[in-house]
Amino acid sequence: MAYFMPEHRNVLLFGSDLAERIVRKELSWSVNGVYDIQTLAEFKENGPKGGVFSQLLMVEPMKAAIPNHYRVCLQDEEILGFIRKNPTVDLLSFLTFIMTHEFLHIHRFTTGKADFYGDPRDEEVVVDALTRLFFTKNPVTGLKQVLTILDKVEAAPLYNEHIVNDQGRFVRAYL
Repeated sequence: MAYFMPEHRNVLLFGSDLAERIVRKELSWSVNGVYDIQTLAEFKENGPKGGVFSQLLMVEPMKAAIPNHYRVCLQDEEILGFIRKNPTVDLLSFLTFIMTHEFLHIHRFTTGKADFYGDPRDEEVVVDALTRLFFTKNPVTGLKQVLTILDKVEAAPLYNEHIVNDQGRFVRAYL
């Protein structure tokens, strides 16, 4: 079983920070204080889940007045396995992609744009498209390689062309 080592954790922190900045810039919204990250070594009740790079859990507060908190559970073994199988992909770019994707889910859930308990397939299509759109607007070195490899594993969910209202700016995107 592969676990993130201390040097991987530094890359994770940098990738998370970069993802936070992209989401903050594009949505004028900060994810600060609404999430935490766990890696496989830290999982207690949530064991490893195969076939996904990350799992998002909602931690409901004890008091109703306190907003929900989200936990990004990274699947170390899946992530490091993907990097091993695809040596042209760097860990920083891949973690930045994963964290941006998860932060977009958190934004959509906390703002009521999506239902945490709704159909995950529909949510994944929208979040994948938004993640790709944000990286088009905020290029990250190495991310093109990440997307190319991911598209070979599973094609990007491209459906009908729509106009997306992106904070008052209208962007043509495929959703």
